[in-house]
Amino acid sequence: MRPPVPIVWVSCVGEKGGAESLMIECLRVLDRSRFQPHVIQLRPGRLQQMLEDIGVPVHVLSEHRMREVHHVAEAIGQIRGIVRRNRIALIHSNGFRAHVYGGLAAAWAGVPEVWTTHTVELPTLATSAILSIPTDCVVANCPRTAAFFRSRVAAPVEMIWPGVNREVLERATPRLSLAETYRLPAAARWISIGGRLQKYKGQMEFLRALASLPRDSNVHGIIIGGTLFGQESEYQRELRLLAAELKVTDRVTFTGFVPDADVAGLFGQSYVTLHPAHDEDFGLAVAEAQILGVPCIAFSAVGPAAIILDGETGWLVPVGDQPGLNRALAEALADPKEVSRRGMRAQMSCSDRFGVQEHVRKTMECYDRALSRP
Repeated sequence: MRPPVPIVWVSCVGEKGGAESLMIECLRVLDRSRFQPHVIQLRPGRLQQMLEDIGVPVHVLSEHRMREVHHVAEAIGQIRGIVRRNRIALIHSNGFRAHVYGGLAAAWAGVPEVWTTHTVELPTLATSAILSIPTDCVVANCPRTAAFFRSRVAAPVEMIWPGVNREVLERATPRLSLAETYRLPAAARWISIGGRLQKYKGQMEFLRALASLPRDSNVHGIIIGGTLFGQESEYQRELRLLAAELKVTDRVTFTGFVPDADVAGLFGQSYVTLHPAHDEDFGLAVAEAQILGVPCIAFSAVGPAAIILDGETGWLVPVGDQPGLNRALAEALADPKEVSRRGMRAQMSCSDRFGVQEHVRKTMECYDRALSRP
């Protein structure tokens, strides 16, 4: 029997966002009899412990900025050294900018690279330069991203939907514990929104939808997540000001970043979730809630429109249609039986289409093809 092939993922960050969640679940399920995974973190952070908890060795480089070219070159050299010392056979770059490091280190070390992309990019000189770095395979997370890269890179592009690990999600924190920890009204119907705090994710639209409900509707809103990577650091203050203006401060809780088991519990114990993102290539929070049997009301951006079957597993509203979002929420609250029906359909549909096992199977096929090329 052949020993497992050493591979390494390259992550530009040390904190956990959607791309890093995808990496963790992929590595958790990866067939360790075939592949021996490592991770290189280009910045220190809590992500290291999360990876080590699932048995993945992590190599952490010192923090640096991409515009400091000499530090970028030094990091690429360090990656090459890690590849050589650990006899790594393949580099997997997780994200657009990770390809700068992973792609160049792979070329220098003489090993193949698989490159996961999570969104389309703006047409800039920097984008063109990164796209010119050779790779062996691009993994795109949705049809729009796949089309963008197919028209711009010579390598094969595989469209693989991100995978959700239902088994992990079902280890959720119980409702009463959540109510105590976050001071939530246990008897109320919870509606939630999950994701990092950025304007395009739709937390403002969530607050407006909550404010459209009568005060006696026994509904409590939960905004799960915080600011990540220093992006839009003032946005949470703006949200709190909007909540005060809409007079819903006593009907909404901001949790900040919370443990994974609490995220799963807050989603799983919600009556419905909302995801009024203005632009979304996938929408991990949508898939997670639906796999837990909780239907979602979302703007019909690319990802949510692929995950949700409108009228069957949730509600889709045209992007930016606040009155439509308000009506869909009121409709859901008025019909618990329909919510339950759509929730059950959502769980079955998402488990089949977006389970992590299928994602990992297709990813390993990309590894096999890249490793088989001369």
